[in-house]
Amino acid sequence: MKKSVLFAFIMFCATLVVSAQDIVNLRMDREQMGLRGNVASMDEDILLRKDYFREDWPERKWFVNDLRSVLREDNGRIVTFNPSGRMVTVTYTYQGKAGKKVACTYASNGLLSSYTGLGYKVEAKYNGAYADINVYAESQDYGSNVNLAKDNLKGLPYSVNYSFDLKCRQELTDNGLVVRSMYYYVDSVLARDCEYNYNHIDQLISEKSIDYSSGEKSVGTVKYTYDNHGFLVKKVVHSRAIDATYTYENNEMGDCVKMTVERPYGTIVYTYDYRYDEQGNWIVRLEFEDGVFDNAVLRSFTYHKESAKPAKKEQVKEEKPAAGEGGEARQGVGQEREAGEGGEARQGESQEREEGEGGKAR
Repeated sequence: MKKSVLFAFIMFCATLVVSAQDIVNLRMDREQMGLRGNVASMDEDILLRKDYFREDWPERKWFVNDLRSVLREDNGRIVTFNPSGRMVTVTYTYQGKAGKKVACTYASNGLLSSYTGLGYKVEAKYNGAYADINVYAESQDYGSNVNLAKDNLKGLPYSVNYSFDLKCRQELTDNGLVVRSMYYYVDSVLARDCEYNYNHIDQLISEKSIDYSSGEKSVGTVKYTYDNHGFLVKKVVHSRAIDATYTYENNEMGDCVKMTVERPYGTIVYTYDYRYDEQGNWIVRLEFEDGVFDNAVLRSFTYHKESAKPAKKEQVKEEKPAAGEGGEARQGVGQEREAGEGGEARQGESQEREEGEGGKAR
């Protein structure tokens, strides 16, 4: 008799149910990730504070150029794209070491048909304006002589299997946007029903979800507001679990420089300082929480040859970072801070902070 351990699936289920918009549309491309230029690969690393960290370091000129020495590398990923912009592979990393590598396959409509993430596998089939998505939970199966509660499982042999866990039935627009998602458990019982509305340029402006998983009907809503440039400036979340308002200040590139999160029990302000490459993609992001340095993200890019021209917009001038001051950040940084959100499951995405709601604004 085999004994199984479900691997990293609880986080995915929370992501799938809470942040349906990021999962069910199954878009895996540069545009969805907010990247500029014909990116061929992106190597991204999250750096956290070491046990010994001086609060005045971010104010010093050498700090940005010496991040790997003064910070501790944590999770990361290496993503590759084909020339048309579709994501091809994702390699997850931890402390600089490559781990699981997964590949994407696509249907004729350009949406994902199969993807294996950390702890789950997704398969989708499309029929006109509808898609049926099956989600499979990953398990590690050990021999019958292994005591899962007492034995040290590190180094023990196991086999990986995927068992059916959840189904999503979705309704699409002609260009692949999701207008409705219905989630069902294995026994075909409806768990959640979500509806999405967009503006004339296909930006998400509202979400409504009805959750039946607790046995009682629970309604939640999310509303998005954009400025005249099409940049997200406000998001209002209301549900049984959370009431929160997110306001965003953006630079001329459309990247968030300040996010204010207002909840009944208090307000938190996040500011961001970024550095850009010649294509206009940020390669360094410093994050400050209420003026105190929290983490950094480093990214390096390669580009397909046909995208060798520099970005038309002026490169952001590099300035001395100062704790508590904003810099240039990509819009969506705020959403990455929202706990329970996901998009692509990426080792928990340590940036996630918002509780109990999700949905990345498009």
